[in-house]
Amino acid sequence: MGSPLRSTSRNDTERAMIRGEWIALGAIIALALTLRLIYLHEIQDHPLFRTLMGDPAVYFAQARDIAQGKLVPEHAYFHSSPLYPFFLALVARLGGADFEPIRVVQSMAGTLSVLLIFLLSRLTVGTRSGLIAAFFAALYVPLMFFEGEVLEITLVITALLGSLVFLQLADRGGGPWKVVAAGALLGLAGLGKPNLLLFAPVGALWLALHGRKDRERRARVVRVLPAVLFFAAAGVMILPATVHNFRAEGDFIPVSSNGGINFFIGNHKNSPGVFQVPPEMRFDLRLASKSVAERETGRSLSAGEVSDFWAGRTLADISANPGRWLTLMGRKFVLFWNHYEIPNHYHLYYVALFAPVLRIPVGTFGVVAPLGLFGLVLAVRRRKRVGLLILFGLSFMASVVPFFITGRYRLAIVPVLLVGAGFAVESLWRAARGKDWRTLAVAAISIALLSAAVGIDTIEFSFAAMHNAVGTIRGRQGDMAGAAEDFRKAVEANPDDLSARHNLGLAFLELGRHDEAAEQFRQAVVRHPRYYEAWLGLGRADAEAGRTAAALEAWGAIVDMEPPAPAGVLAEARALISEARLPDKDLEQRRENR
Repeated sequence: MGSPLRSTSRNDTERAMIRGEWIALGAIIALALTLRLIYLHEIQDHPLFRTLMGDPAVYFAQARDIAQGKLVPEHAYFHSSPLYPFFLALVARLGGADFEPIRVVQSMAGTLSVLLIFLLSRLTVGTRSGLIAAFFAALYVPLMFFEGEVLEITLVITALLGSLVFLQLADRGGGPWKVVAAGALLGLAGLGKPNLLLFAPVGALWLALHGRKDRERRARVVRVLPAVLFFAAAGVMILPATVHNFRAEGDFIPVSSNGGINFFIGNHKNSPGVFQVPPEMRFDLRLASKSVAERETGRSLSAGEVSDFWAGRTLADISANPGRWLTLMGRKFVLFWNHYEIPNHYHLYYVALFAPVLRIPVGTFGVVAPLGLFGLVLAVRRRKRVGLLILFGLSFMASVVPFFITGRYRLAIVPVLLVGAGFAVESLWRAARGKDWRTLAVAAISIALLSAAVGIDTIEFSFAAMHNAVGTIRGRQGDMAGAAEDFRKAVEANPDDLSARHNLGLAFLELGRHDEAAEQFRQAVVRHPRYYEAWLGLGRADAEAGRTAAALEAWGAIVDMEPPAPAGVLAEARALISEARLPDKDLEQRRENR
């Protein structure tokens, strides 16, 4: 008799569900939706969720353009999702321009993902495991958190799960429409996260080599037809973006043109392996990366050429010190599997301070990853079906680690881990009922070792960026004293947060506290000598404090920079210098004429 950990019947993936299982599934779906609505209630009045910043603001601006008839930008797509602004425009058309309808629809999509995780797990390892996986998914905190963000990742996960479900269904037969649906859904997911498209050839190969046995008796061309249809359907879905990019730039860019700069961010010689951009690029990564590339090459560049420039620079860094890069890749592999949710927009652990639903202890990567990995190892004997998920997981990891690691960018691995976690818990329960203590001991040791590896504290982000964001919002609302206090908290949390120092300096300027403003700008440029905005701010602070010579020195630092500062910054610095040198009566006249 085999071990209880390996005794699940294959028929459990095909039998009809009984009444109790239907009731359990309904309760899990209700729980998932309830928790998500509670979360939306908890965040609805916080300043962070009443305005948009960063990528969400870019997407929302694009959605407004679409609503006004401007369907595509003049340049190639840069941000990851060409399709998401259309979703935002549609929701705004149907539900109004507020953010709440967007979050409600995304929460419904997240609830649908819980159901899809059940279906995927049921098709792969059985109904009981599927119910457990769905329960974990209903409680999984990062899924809820990102459903509250105005970002594409929730819809990406839903489309990806649909693709994996249809691939599993296609393996059972029933016509080519299933592989076409699987490919189309993968293409939709790829329009949100282009790195997912790496799975298109992998999934096609799986279909060609591991299809139903009766295909072996057919002609070779018929056996590979599902693979061709899957791959082609994915390609058709991204084709509009590819065509637009070619028409706009003359380059072959399948989805978006940010691959080169993202590769640089994750691999340059000073990269920590997470999303950290130089201060001079923080305002607009597309324009800043293009400006630097054109300045250094001395000519105008298309979007594809800009991407190639940054990829080439990164490869040069790698070839100059391959040992450092291999160490960095190892670090990113560890970060990919670490329990910590690395932020690159809002900070999950900060939001959890005012959203208690995000504190559910079992709904974390630190719990799901060890169980999921253990369960996938147990389920390997179902090679054909579990093998698909393992292949996806490996291809997905291979598409993320070469760039940089964040909690959002690794989220697509979680559905695979949830399937494994469901199978692990069911197998452990079966072993406990069978009083197989030896097997349980081996399982406990294995899961403990995996938990220890995943749970190592290797990185931590302060709340500085969140205090900075709240301060920015308060400043826009005219509460400069409140903004200054938030910026001060940000600088205290991370003295090297240059954005927070710059913003604190601006707030002090608005409050007439010129000496304090100058000190913050000075600290910023000491830490980063090419922080143009801080040099401009330092000059203004000195000028308003009556220190004209010091102001001229600050602005002159921009003029004297090598390599030169961007043209717009140079022009502003020279204009300020010219103005500062005017006699007082001419200066007042110029200010009145503005």
